[in-house]
Amino acid sequence: MPETDELSQKIRKCLNEGLGLACMYARGVPGGHVLEAVMAGDRIERITVRVEGMMYQSVTPDIPSASLYEREIYETHGIYPAGHPDMRPLRSRSSWGPLSGGRAIPHNDIFGNGIFEIPVGPIHAGVIGPGHFRFSVAGEPILMMRTYLGYSRRGVEKLMETQASADNTAIAERISGDNAVAHTLAYLQTVEQDTEIPERARFIRTVLSELERICSHLGTISGIALDTALAVPAAHGSALRESILRLNERICGHRLLWGMLRIGGLSKDLTETALDEIEREVMRVRFDAEELVGIMIRSPSFMDRAETTGRLSYEDAVHLRAVGPVARASGVDADVRKTRPYAAYGLAAMDVPKCPSGDVYARLTVRKREIMESVSMILQCINSMEDGPVRTSVKTEDGFYTGITESPRGETVHCAHIENGKITKYKIRDASFPNWPALERAVMGNIVPDFPLINKSFDLSYSGNDL
Repeated sequence: MPETDELSQKIRKCLNEGLGLACMYARGVPGGHVLEAVMAGDRIERITVRVEGMMYQSVTPDIPSASLYEREIYETHGIYPAGHPDMRPLRSRSSWGPLSGGRAIPHNDIFGNGIFEIPVGPIHAGVIGPGHFRFSVAGEPILMMRTYLGYSRRGVEKLMETQASADNTAIAERISGDNAVAHTLAYLQTVEQDTEIPERARFIRTVLSELERICSHLGTISGIALDTALAVPAAHGSALRESILRLNERICGHRLLWGMLRIGGLSKDLTETALDEIEREVMRVRFDAEELVGIMIRSPSFMDRAETTGRLSYEDAVHLRAVGPVARASGVDADVRKTRPYAAYGLAAMDVPKCPSGDVYARLTVRKREIMESVSMILQCINSMEDGPVRTSVKTEDGFYTGITESPRGETVHCAHIENGKITKYKIRDASFPNWPALERAVMGNIVPDFPLINKSFDLSYSGNDL
């Protein structure tokens, strides 16, 4: 099948140039389909290859990070990737989509004396999204875990297929509610194209993005404390997160910052009083968060649970193209804010925190250091911005456009195909999507009671993944 030989070769060429597979999907065209691959790093490369018929040669054996995308293409378009090593269900298990009739979740393909299978979910004891985890264990050590999602699909990508001039920020905010700013900024990049956004709006967008990051990381740190039985630090972390949520509501009118971003800029400006309040609150949270993590790591019981637990090696992180704090905690130097700055990130100095060990402790450490960096960038933006407009008019043109942001969970990708002023195809890839296979790898060899801790340290989104 020469068309996918070409696809594999083009992807491999981009990988050799330091780009990573950021997204891959199928798109219907007259007479068939094309496969689209977006390669991202210090630049963006688009790869388009036409597929004849309903089958093509899988590129996953050569490029493992393509695995989930090829499974998704099969479930959404029915195009089969011949030679794919793992064609278990990704999301579709009902009458939805081309694979009608329903499919049962398969048993794990590992057998032997003393090996048991433990199904967990999709309904969990907590306010989290639905997901099914199937463990194969010998005693308590985990030999294999398989993840099955897709229980909260909402058809978001189809909802985004409107006139390009329509303001879909309200939809983008709801892709993954606690990463609303990151998703909305990615959407805005696809429709604002080459529009020059007012500088003050770009600074405020950056401030809002970093407030979202602080809030997200505080929630994860608090959850890690709770899962290691540190009740007081967990309560302290939750209180810090709540203080940021209340700050958000006071300055923007919504605890998750919904409604602030609009095509061309912002829905409203932030007053000097609001900016002063942000500055005071984030400085307080910075020192309190540092103290909180210090209390946690000085606890021998915590370090016994966190060090070497849920380790994701550098090689596996690169192999699977993990993103965000998960990848950086495994030593991967990757952050969209640094490699391809957007909003006002190119105007603010920042460091990219990394750790080499790839365990729960490393993911905690990276998030703590990212909170410090977020506070620094917020202060830089507040001190640098000047008075001026916060919104401008935007004219959309036909073509293919990408929006890539660094959400609290990592690289977030939006792709838009615009024809005759209408979005004909919209593709979203949440940061959690490539990190679920990394979680499956990280739990190997750990014990079942440590899975909730490892899962919390990854902080993956069900709704963002399911779309």
